[in-house]
Amino acid sequence: MTDKVPPVVAEKLTSGVFNAENPPKDWCDVSLLLPHEGVRYELYAMRDAVAAMKVDTPDSEGWRLANFATWYVDVFYNAIHAHHDAEEEIYFPWINTRAKLPEKLATDHVGLMKLMDEIQGACKKMIEKKGKGCSEEVKIVQEKTGSLVETMVEHLKEEETMVPPALREHFKEEEEKELIQKILQKEGLAMCRSFLPSIMVAMNDWAKPEFKKEFLSTMPGPILHLYTKYYEPDYFTYVVPMRDAPKLEKQPALTKVGCCGIPFCFPCIL
Repeated sequence: MTDKVPPVVAEKLTSGVFNAENPPKDWCDVSLLLPHEGVRYELYAMRDAVAAMKVDTPDSEGWRLANFATWYVDVFYNAIHAHHDAEEEIYFPWINTRAKLPEKLATDHVGLMKLMDEIQGACKKMIEKKGKGCSEEVKIVQEKTGSLVETMVEHLKEEETMVPPALREHFKEEEEKELIQKILQKEGLAMCRSFLPSIMVAMNDWAKPEFKKEFLSTMPGPILHLYTKYYEPDYFTYVVPMRDAPKLEKQPALTKVGCCGIPFCFPCIL
């Protein structure tokens, strides 16, 4: 994608910076869109699910709250935490070796994680109570989710405004690709399981087929295998029904792809 306009559908972007009037023009603009479009995809889905929650949810429908809470604690919270850690510990320090990003980009994570921690606390109580008698927890989640969405969207917009110029002036695309591989190695398979499906599903909206094909071609073989055979199918049959539980008409059967039976199989380990 070096020195050419990225093959994206700009009008489908959820970015507060890039759109049909201001489409991404090179790899520098696209760099943060890859994770950020995935974050916003899940964030807006979370907002919709939380809006469907009822303070007076009957005990017979406690699964709606318990399933959503499990998704938040086990999937979304961990994915966002890992993304922030990668930026603070690897990505931003790397950029700062040649440029100077505002400290605010990293320090904003503190406020965001405080909101996420408060939601996590309420969700853990929902799980413990199996979604029964959770009126106070629902109120907390609904209140804090509104603040989280507003704060997160503004934060992502700031990053997408400030990071691309630094990349464009001081770095080459090949250098950033090498760094991304280091981030993947550090975060490991757990991050790929929790966050890669969100990135790929969001990409179905804003990236043209050739962009997605090229992105998949850069993925290490074992990761690509795990993604196509396990992570993606499980996302639609297990992760999404948990996340969207407050909106569903009836309780879903949460399923995952069956294991191959090998004792040291990666999906078994994870």
